[in-house]
Amino acid sequence: MNSGTLTRLTAFTKSPEGGNPAGVWIGDELPEPDVMKLYSAWYCPFAQRAWLSLLQKDVSIEYIEIDPYDKTPAWLNISRGGGQVPVIEVASRENEISTVTDSLRIIEFIDDYYPNEGAAIFPESPQQKAEAKYWMDVVSTKIIPYFYRFLKADQPGEARDAARTKMLEGIELFTRAMPDQGPFFMGPQFGAVDIAFAPFAHRINLLLGHYRGFKLPTNGDSWSRYHRWYEAVIAEPGFVKTSFDQHNYEARLIEFYLPYSQGGGQSDVTAI
Repeated sequence: MNSGTLTRLTAFTKSPEGGNPAGVWIGDELPEPDVMKLYSAWYCPFAQRAWLSLLQKDVSIEYIEIDPYDKTPAWLNISRGGGQVPVIEVASRENEISTVTDSLRIIEFIDDYYPNEGAAIFPESPQQKAEAKYWMDVVSTKIIPYFYRFLKADQPGEARDAARTKMLEGIELFTRAMPDQGPFFMGPQFGAVDIAFAPFAHRINLLLGHYRGFKLPTNGDSWSRYHRWYEAVIAEPGFVKTSFDQHNYEARLIEFYLPYSQGGGQSDVTAI
């Protein structure tokens, strides 16, 4: 990645150590037309999807760390009333502002907006692009809600067991769709489906391991393939930059998600 990939951190919430919460380089360049603003929160897997996508394109951006729980009028206006990250904004040279919300929509927008920069995120053929979007939807409906339900089930019992079972079924379904050679979901190139799931796959490993003593199975061809995919995505340079390069990243994630492990946190993340 070039040194200008992140041009400026314009707002942030203090980390427990009082430093830069995103762990990103802070420069003094001002945003120019066609430089995207990314409104993000360091702990948010949905926002991590957007940041990963921008890093794939190797373009200059303005990263803005924000507390999405602080529903100020300004933030609600920026986020089109949703009050959630990620949000991206980009101004044309004619000062026309495009604002995009929803992490999956943002992945596609970034790939369309920068067709000639960096690496392609979606496959070129319409058929393969449709296939990628199908599996991104599978991640959203058959894995993510059950991960959060498992994490938020603070007492052993039927609800926790059901969430664990459904999450495992979703991951197995996802894995069986991967080509044997890989290592990524659609072959040798890190792409849209990997971006959609990688932030959550990491949290499944980290948070369920910490709070529920849970480990994914390792026996069998499907699980061997899954772990090969997982090791490849977390070693991807963009993933490292948006996670492990940040100060005490995993310890801070564990601390942030403590309320979820006690049955709290956002309720909408468990919806199907």
